[in-house]
Amino acid sequence: MATIDPTTRFRDIARRESEAYDGHVNTVARLTQVKEKRALSKAEAAEKALSEAVIDEIDKSRRNNNKADEVCDPLFVAARTLLNEQSLISPDLRSHDDGCLLFDGQTSAPTLTATVTVDAASSASESTSTAAAAPASGRSLPIGIVALTIGLLAADGATPPPVTVVAQASNKTGMKAGPGGKANGQTIYADLSHRLANEFTRQFFRAVGEARSYGGLGDKVLAILVEEGDPDGSGGGVPTVGAEEYARVMRGLVLRRVGENEPQLRRRVNEVLDDVQNVGGEDSIADLGIDLPDLEDIYDQNIVAENVRVMGPMIVSAMFDELKVFQVVDRIVEQFQHGMLPLGPGNAGKMLYRYWREAPNRMSEQERKNFAAITLGIPGGDAGGMVNREFNDLWIRFVSSVSSFIRQNEVDSLLRSATPSPISHQQVRKSARDLAGNLSLHGYGMAHYAAREMQAQVKFMIGLLQDPEILGCYGARDMWQVVDQVATYELGGAKTSSRYRTLATCGTIITAWLANNVNRINQATGPIINIDQVRSPDVASNHRATKNPTDYDLVNACELWLADTATSDTQVEEMAQPREAPQMTSKPIQIPALARDMLDGLGDLGAGLGRGMGAQPLYQNGYGGRAHH
Repeated sequence: MATIDPTTRFRDIARRESEAYDGHVNTVARLTQVKEKRALSKAEAAEKALSEAVIDEIDKSRRNNNKADEVCDPLFVAARTLLNEQSLISPDLRSHDDGCLLFDGQTSAPTLTATVTVDAASSASESTSTAAAAPASGRSLPIGIVALTIGLLAADGATPPPVTVVAQASNKTGMKAGPGGKANGQTIYADLSHRLANEFTRQFFRAVGEARSYGGLGDKVLAILVEEGDPDGSGGGVPTVGAEEYARVMRGLVLRRVGENEPQLRRRVNEVLDDVQNVGGEDSIADLGIDLPDLEDIYDQNIVAENVRVMGPMIVSAMFDELKVFQVVDRIVEQFQHGMLPLGPGNAGKMLYRYWREAPNRMSEQERKNFAAITLGIPGGDAGGMVNREFNDLWIRFVSSVSSFIRQNEVDSLLRSATPSPISHQQVRKSARDLAGNLSLHGYGMAHYAAREMQAQVKFMIGLLQDPEILGCYGARDMWQVVDQVATYELGGAKTSSRYRTLATCGTIITAWLANNVNRINQATGPIINIDQVRSPDVASNHRATKNPTDYDLVNACELWLADTATSDTQVEEMAQPREAPQMTSKPIQIPALARDMLDGLGDLGAGLGRGMGAQPLYQNGYGGRAHH
């Protein structure tokens, strides 16, 4: 197991504690001034009393050398409460000293070294002597799981319930006296009766589950980050790490498929850390897992996997545009700006204010349409801009080829041979190669960064629309009810959200499969789809089809796409027939001005995202449109 210095300081935990304490001090000062002018309301009096009790308990604990100092950061206190109540760690988490985590038997950072068990396997006498003679290793302390859980909650913008002051059991910070139990002073505890407690509990267990899923990789990465954050190497300086930064590094490593046994783990950690800290970057949108293509790989390949992967966020953004989610969020922000939403200074208000302030730096609707035209061929972009005119036809041909291949294979297994025909494999391979080549060609340039920004904006909007305060304002149970309500009353009508959500998910799965299987697509021989995997899928509980789709996920996504777009069997069979591939270069080529003017004069030949057979929209009749003769 990796050695973690138990004196490691988590800077963001310390910062949030300082901000939380200052908040209580400011609340008392503000309400004291208000009280001099008028009588406080019941809510104001309760708020003032709580802040005074919190400050008083913190001051008392600082004078008490027999217990760890009290803390009041709601995120830390709520995480500590659930970790200890659910017995998820051992020993229990008590507090932190300026960001240095303290567990049972520890009252401050200076006394930490003498009270940490160096090696759980050593005898009691050996452990005591070693701990006194050398710096503690932290091997027996759950530092990694605590820091990672808190970091994931912070990274996901979790809103914890407020703190309260309760009777304390024993003399342990953060330990609540049970019903009828003997109290020993007071302690600061999470208010689990608050309306935010249930949602935070769900977020907490998701974070704990994710943190546990990293296994030994988490401790190894934290040990590396601790060394990177040590100001004087192995000297006397306290190593400093950010818990949220730690969580983002872990997610970045997983996106890059870096495992516990990676031989160059330190180098990979530093690569992700540079992305997280935006070293050498212009903005903060480069941490969402869509990497630039490896130039060495482009040398002898026409299909660049990362260019293909870019199309996933583009399809999701297009479906959100169809659902008017972008417009809905803009309308909610407008209502908030004009004081028409009953929101206080909570997390929802902060998110809305942040969204409003960042409007000048965010991609406009017309810019989104331009990128949608470049990558997906959706009408609405600039008149003189590049349009992916072949996308719709190639997409529906690939989806239909996969569906037709599986259906034909089932017929073969019943009537003829259980071995699928190699002809069918090659037809699917050709349609996959044509589509992947088209996506790769139109995924060059600024599309990479546009996809990152769209992905970041979509995630932010989802978090905003799922906020309990926003749901309460509109009397909704989920974000889609908010979208439907605002679109119906404010934007001229809503659309069937389940349909577009399904198409967005299927589109992401299909593009991810194409990107992950470039080598298989480029091969001249061999099966393109594993029939055994399709028939008997072996999917782990933590499997994510949108990240690493299997052949079963691909087939399922294609069939679901055709079903949701109401594409008939006749159309599927027709579109599955091989056609001559459109002329495509392996990289963008500048078209002469005269030729470009001639093409512009023909108008928009692309049917747009969702244009299928004839003039029907994609989400009514599948992708595709023109046959190439």
